[in-house]
Amino acid sequence: KPLALLERVIEASAPEEALILDPFNGSGTTGVAALKLGRQYVGIDLDARYLELARKRLVEAERGARAH
Repeated sequence: KPLALLERVIEASAPEEALILDPFNGSGTTGVAALKLGRQYVGIDLDARYLELARKRLVEAERGARAH
């Protein structure tokens, strides 16, 4: 899903500092959106390759958030 769409969904449905759960983590786009918007995030996936991809994306997003 596009990052902008998930940002809109999270902003509309979860207050700041809420915990967002994505039981179908995939590449971690929901986590990136949550982090960008100041929410906490838990992602679940059965495929370790997707979890590693998501972890890398979250680390990059966190670095970007600190740089701003």
